[in-house]
Formats: sequence, structure tokens, C-alpha cells
Amino acid sequence: MVSLVNSEGESDSVLRTNVVAQSLSDKVVDILIEAIERGELAPGARIREASIARQLGISRGPLREALSRLAGRKLVEYTPNLGMRVVVTSTDDIREIFQIREVLEGAATRLATENMSEADLVDLAALLEKHRHGTELQVGSAYYQRAGDLDFHFRIAQASGNARLVDLLCRDLYHFLRIHRFRASSSPGRAAIAFDEHRAIVAAMTTRDAHLAETLMRQHIRGALERLSAD
Repeated sequence: MVSLVNSEGESDSVLRTNVVAQSLSDKVVDILIEAIERGELAPGARIREASIARQLGISRGPLREALSRLAGRKLVEYTPNLGMRVVVTSTDDIREIFQIREVLEGAATRLATENMSEADLVDLAALLEKHRHGTELQVGSAYYQRAGDLDFHFRIAQASGNARLVDLLCRDLYHFLRIHRFRASSSPGRAAIAFDEHRAIVAAMTTRDAHLAETLMRQHIRGALERLSAD
């Protein structure tokens, strides 16, 4: 897990300045979300506040604030006598949400194909080119994308122009989906397949074939669910 202190034990710049307009608790939230998405904090894992605060070089106050926010996003939960733990999602929950995701992201892809400018599509292809150089993808161990504008699926949902789709895909379901997208991409051989599927989706979008782009996105998501189910 990334530390917030440097090698000399001094506070990281996030503690000293507001250059990026991000509070310490915001930074801790980001670090914990990435740890959960990557499985460093696995489903069911107990949140040991003292250990995490020590790793990050912070007091427990900002950590507890961050954990409260993660509980609001249903990524962690408090269990009496056991304390705070990473949420465990049932197989049925995963299947049902991925079925919803297939429909929503398929629609978002169709709308984005119709709405995106040529420059936007060039930028989307350039994003995949950045992904291609990622260490994990190159060795085939996983396909991890940073959250927000560096995330292929986030970028397409935002480009759909449909505010309700954006709320569902980029807020309500976003981090839950990222956890299981990463798990699926970590299965043997899946990372390269997922990346090639992304490129096929962009190719269809570039030719303005909205129906094909939607179909390819739905197949892509179905493939991820099948891999998760197999695992």
C-alpha cells in the first residue's frame, strides 16, 4: 500500500499544500479504494487501523474519516465484535450487477459512438495506447486502469451524454465494478483478451457503427462475468 510519508519521515506534499485541492482524508480514500480494487485488501479482510495508519504515516483520525466514507460507498462494513471489514459480495450479487452493467454500458457505448467528436475518439484510442504500455498488461498478469478519465469504461460512460447513465456507471456502481473488473482481468490470459476487446470497441466507434460498438461492449462484459464465474 502506498505510504503518505517520504523516506525522511516528513509529511507528503498532500499534508503541506492544497495544490491539488485534496484533503488528507481524500488521499486516504483513494489509496484504500485502490488497495481494495487490487485485492491488497481482500474481500472479508479485517481493517486493522493501527497497521494501516502506520503504513500511511498518518493518525487514526483521517483514516477513520476515510473508512466512514468507504462504508457509505458499501466497500467496507462494520461487524459487531469483529470491527471494520472489506465487504464480501455474493456470487449472485456479482452476476446480477454484471447483467445490469452489460445493458447499461452497452447503451452508453452506443450513445458515445453517436456523440463523441473525432478528436474525442482519437483521445480514446490514445488512452488505450497508454494502457498497452502498462507493466501488468505487458506481462499478462492483469489489466489495471486508474480511476476516472484514465479508465476506458469511465470515459465512455461520461461521453454517453446521459446523466442517469453517468450516475449509475460512474458513481453508484463504479468502484464495485472496478473491483470485479480487476479480478476478471487477473485470470490467466484475460488481460490481453480484454485489451484487444477494448481496441475492437474503439475501432467500431471510430467507424460510427453504434450497433456493433454496443454489441462488442456487451460481449466484452459478458466475457468478464464468465471468467469471474469460472474462477
